[in-house]
Amino acid sequence: MKKGWFIEDFEGQAGGLSFKIDEVLYEGGSQYQTIKILKNSFFGNVMLLDDIVMLTEKDEFFYHEMLIHIPMTCVDNPRNVLIIGGGDGGSVREALKHESVEQVVLCEIDKMVIDVAKRYFPALGSCLDDKRVDVVVADGTEYIKDMKSEFDCICIDSTDPIGPGEVLFTPKFYSMVRLALRPGGCMSAQTESPAWSLEDVIKIRGNIKKAFSNAHIYLGPTPCYPSGLWSFIIALTSDKDPAKDFDELRASRIASLCKWYNTDTHRAAFCLPNFIKEAM
Repeated sequence: MKKGWFIEDFEGQAGGLSFKIDEVLYEGGSQYQTIKILKNSFFGNVMLLDDIVMLTEKDEFFYHEMLIHIPMTCVDNPRNVLIIGGGDGGSVREALKHESVEQVVLCEIDKMVIDVAKRYFPALGSCLDDKRVDVVVADGTEYIKDMKSEFDCICIDSTDPIGPGEVLFTPKFYSMVRLALRPGGCMSAQTESPAWSLEDVIKIRGNIKKAFSNAHIYLGPTPCYPSGLWSFIIALTSDKDPAKDFDELRASRIASLCKWYNTDTHRAAFCLPNFIKEAM
């Protein structure tokens, strides 16, 4: 490792991400993971969980906008939203852009992530003080296990399917999510890089389809994640086609508040390359 540089080896593959460390702003550890905040002149503040890049000030919007606005524009006037994971606040920030939203519940297992984000990523974490936001520090599987028809939209803003995040990728968990959704509701989840971990993407899709018959992979760029190409899955309780049956008027209004998301990127996200189609 070059002195003064951070290097993330992507899953032991022949590639990774590296950038100069201008300053170490924070180092700490919770019962779940280590947390570090590094400063870089290009990326701004960078959050590492167990030495894996979770977000940077420079490019976090790519991920958060696609995770949230694709499902929320497929639900008629979403009022109650649950975000599992996402203690940095980026997903909550995006959900609050929808005028119909009355409540966003953030369920994050690690309170330290929330506290650190509020300090070092105020553009994200400050939204957690909004009066429409309820912050719950708990295991997401425990939080929703007995819920029935509580939410219009549930977004799974999880870490990778290892460690404390592994349980959020199981058929049992997706079944609980299905029960917690109201009729006409939907869920979204980040589902890893198809360029680096296509087998994982297909496996996760299979697990989701055990609970939802209507589930679709969609793609978006994430510059600081492995390969820069990321997958998400939207699963609907209705028979809507999420590439076509979304609220274009609301999507257009939301687009004026976004850096990446608009009606064109919404539709284009569902245009899958041949290697993914063949794998499915």
